[in-house]
Amino acid sequence: MKRIAFFLFVLSLFQFKDGFSQFKLQVIDSSKFILVSKNSSINFRNLSFRGMHVVNDKVVWVSGSQSVVAKSIDGGKTFIIMQIPGFPNLQLRSIYGFSKDVAIVVASGSPAYIFKTVDGGGTWRKVFQNTDPAIFLDAIDFWDISKGAVIGDPIDERFVLYKTNDAGNTWYPFDTAMRPWAIPGESLFAASGTSFKCLPKGSVGFVTGGSVSVFHWLQMGKFYQRYELKSMKSGSPSKGAFSFDINKNYIAIVGGDFESDTAKTKQSVYYYEYREEGLELLNAKPFFTGYRSCVTFVGEGPEFITCGPTGVESNHTESVEVNPSKGKGKISDNSFNVVRSDKSGKLIILAGSQGKIAVLTK
Repeated sequence: MKRIAFFLFVLSLFQFKDGFSQFKLQVIDSSKFILVSKNSSINFRNLSFRGMHVVNDKVVWVSGSQSVVAKSIDGGKTFIIMQIPGFPNLQLRSIYGFSKDVAIVVASGSPAYIFKTVDGGGTWRKVFQNTDPAIFLDAIDFWDISKGAVIGDPIDERFVLYKTNDAGNTWYPFDTAMRPWAIPGESLFAASGTSFKCLPKGSVGFVTGGSVSVFHWLQMGKFYQRYELKSMKSGSPSKGAFSFDINKNYIAIVGGDFESDTAKTKQSVYYYEYREEGLELLNAKPFFTGYRSCVTFVGEGPEFITCGPTGVESNHTESVEVNPSKGKGKISDNSFNVVRSDKSGKLIILAGSQGKIAVLTK
């Protein structure tokens, strides 16, 4: 192993007060990154991290451009940087970690690939390949250690869906009739791999943008519902719902227009419940920000963190409204692509361009 001596990361601390939860954001110093790939050609100034999975309060997997994967096993204090060998230019925009040793990462674009490691990233095995010129995989998630699914942009007017029943070792397409229809111009965003999730009761949910912004919910073999997000920007390829997160009581959906990232967008947090006739979204609570590429809840309450090119924000611990125009909710002006938290809310990690990774603590 050798220490990476790339461009200087400056240690940045930001505090958030004024009646909200107090947060401290620490950008990881370059001395805390360890490069393990031999003969690596990683250009850290051009490296963009987008995929992330926080397994627990110690283990974090991050993925990005140039076929790069990063891993921490000490709660974000240090990160090991590696590349998928033989595939130097993949966009790895979604990753799922089972443990410090086992993870699965998805390459967007064509050809589409899925890779799996069982030795902590020492070796990677290709477990899926699709050479269709139209293929574009966006996100991966799992219900448990064996069953999972991956989603892609529509082909022949239906969203692409594959499933696994053996922890990602083999993948099979969903039956065509099970794949939701897309209207012309509707697609997913692979900005952070958080546009899609495996949900309770054997269901999946995903958010879309482009010509229309929609929350899709599919319980295999039983129900399919689509909720048009009328308050979310749409109507062009750069607009729509980019990311959502869910806990026991709430669903938060964020997005906007990445070509106009400072324009205020009406985002939403919903109460929801499962009923015999399916999933129902209830009582939307709007909040306003510029374009946001990712959102994560902090534990099981209404508190969440959201990020994008113009900074990082939180909502009030007793409310689901953010008013950045008054400075409330703002944690940092740093740009990040992705933010994720472990289930307990103890560990919150952000990542973005120029190989930047940060830890957010209270």
